Amino acid sequence: MALGKRVVLIAENPRAGAADAAALIDGLEHALQQRGFAVQRERDPETIRCRLEAAPATGEGEPLACVVCAGGDGTVGMVANWARPSLPLAVLPLGTENLLARQLGFNRDVGRLSEQIARGSQFTIDAGEANGRMFLSVASLGFDAEVARLVASRRTGHIRHSTWLRPIVEALWRYRYPPVRMTTSSGAAPVIARWAFVLNLPRYALGLQFVADGDPADGQLDVCCFRRGQWWNGVRYLAGVLFGGHRTWRDTHVERATWLRFEADEPVPYQLDGDPGGSLPLEIRVLPGRVTIIGELPA
Repeated sequence: MALGKRVVLIAENPRAGAADAAALIDGLEHALQQRGFAVQRERDPETIRCRLEAAPATGEGEPLACVVCAGGDGTVGMVANWARPSLPLAVLPLGTENLLARQLGFNRDVGRLSEQIARGSQFTIDAGEANGRMFLSVASLGFDAEVARLVASRRTGHIRHSTWLRPIVEALWRYRYPPVRMTTSSGAAPVIARWAFVLNLPRYALGLQFVADGDPADGQLDVCCFRRGQWWNGVRYLAGVLFGGHRTWRDTHVERATWLRFEADEPVPYQLDGDPGGSLPLEIRVLPGRVTIIGELPA
């Protein structure tokens, strides 16, 4: 599929974690220019938002060929929230986990990425919408979201895996695991849980696989809930996920849904693609085929 006007916007995250981020972005810009693209680079989120909202559709002037999200999962989510559904996105993964990039086949080979953009093949994936804000990888609530909140509250620069250690220890000490009521599009009775993960992609951070399989283009979201609180149960659940046995446990609930609602009688945090989202209540729905991606959907 041929791209229209050969203009590529590189949306940069100045705080992305890769030590060689500037060199990689410079290399991508050069590779794209060698292929005949005009390249625009932006780092300010408000400028990126305005540029995306002003970008005309194909055939209406000078549309963007695509947007390269140069950063981590948060950068991709930011751009996807502002881009129209038909605007193709590509990813230059510069974050810590890069969940979306890994599962959609993007890496830091700028020559390969420029070739993918020039080839122009595209596919669509679903997205989740949580209280009006879109996420592409995962929404979670409870302990996991409390850790994300603590990390964000102390962030001053690049996030590394070691950045998470102190917040994890603090959450283990302080978090009280309030019960959460979950209702879904299945119409079944509410599920009471202390941990919940709503996934658009089959894998989470560190390669954790909460569900047996997952398809980001099936028009559904996968949800995995754990019913018991306390840190020692968290260790047990982690072991179960690592070895794939948790899905058969009586205190685990797994299903697919197109709509979910979470409520609690006291404050419970949630996070979206690694960024704090706020506190419950939380309503989530799937947005089928909402995001267009450069390349071909991995098997």
